[in-house]
Amino acid sequence: ALNEWDPALSGGISWREKIDSQRGAVLATEIKNNSCKVAKWTAQSILSGADQMKVGFVSRTNRTNAYDHAIIGTQFYRPVDLAMQTAMSVQNIWGIIKMLVDIMMAKPEGKYVLMRDPNRPVVRIYTVPPNTFEDDDGDDDSEEEAPAAAGQ
Repeated sequence: ALNEWDPALSGGISWREKIDSQRGAVLATEIKNNSCKVAKWTAQSILSGADQMKVGFVSRTNRTNAYDHAIIGTQFYRPVDLAMQTAMSVQNIWGIIKMLVDIMMAKPEGKYVLMRDPNRPVVRIYTVPPNTFEDDDGDDDSEEEAPAAAGQ
């Protein structure tokens, strides 16, 4: 889903006013403002072999409340058509995957994190310890037992 940013603060268009009459303009603005997110969804849809993808437009019911949202509209798109609108090439998608696989295959066995820099067009690969991101079941039990042991 694409989330509406306050149009008064961002200088954008209000989805509630324009989503029915100018859906293309709303999508074009969101492709410009969220190009990475839309490109990721499009690439995932193409690589999975999906014939269509559904995009939801979500807005806060009250701009001061960050918890209550309303779905303003939804739209189906063909991933290949959306890729053309965002200047993506299917060959380029596969080329990027091949490049990443080649880079990772050249690295020693281990655990890595692939992160995109939010402010620059850079992707970085970080080595992390092997037990990173693993959830230990023992931690939850020890937290629950700690207050009972303290009361004795």
